[in-house]
Amino acid sequence: MALVGLNGSGKSTLIKLLLRLYDPDSGVIRINGTDIREYRLSDLRANFSVYFQDMRNYCFSLRDNLTIADNGRENVDEAAVAALNDSHCGDILRKAGNGLDTSLTRFFDPDGIELSGGQHQKLALARAFFRRHTALILDEPSSNLDPRAEHEIFQSLQTLTQGKMTIFTSHRLSNVFLADRILVLEKGKIVEDGTQEDLLKNKQRYAELFRYQQEKYLLRKEPELKSHANSLD
Repeated sequence: MALVGLNGSGKSTLIKLLLRLYDPDSGVIRINGTDIREYRLSDLRANFSVYFQDMRNYCFSLRDNLTIADNGRENVDEAAVAALNDSHCGDILRKAGNGLDTSLTRFFDPDGIELSGGQHQKLALARAFFRRHTALILDEPSSNLDPRAEHEIFQSLQTLTQGKMTIFTSHRLSNVFLADRILVLEKGKIVEDGTQEDLLKNKQRYAELFRYQQEKYLLRKEPELKSHANSLD
């Protein structure tokens, strides 16, 4: 399921309510017909692995940055490398001279490594993949990624999400091809609900948002290009 909408439409709020980071002022959220407040909080959250758009990594080793999400896993190193590969962190592994024992940043270890914004995002995604879960939530998982890295991550998600519930938010509507269902939010309300094909046919809010982005990738008509070139002359 993809949640789409303008900034402030309620996408991240909906995720936080589902995780019981706070409870709704009115209404009920149910899982399998049961009010989520009736589940023990630790049991509820144990089913989810979450990536938030304001992600953070830590001045620990690569291994510790992953295992902090699930410190009870067996075959930790094998699972850690698999998660790093799933999030296409090969570039990070190549520069990590001490492997999984390599520290992030050189503040505390002269042999540590410094990461770019995109690499930090891929590592945070690897932490979400590392954690055992039945439901995966990704809040703007490609906001800092270059086009190639973004493509690779969403290719991985097609495999990683098989047989699991997955909810993700994205401003880039090119990414919602993965979703079986799209919810369009506006001012805290669901204004559209359906597949991408259905929503484009409806020609309402989703189609409008899609058109805004589509137009940026379409070439101008030839006369317009010539006119623009002449103006530059």
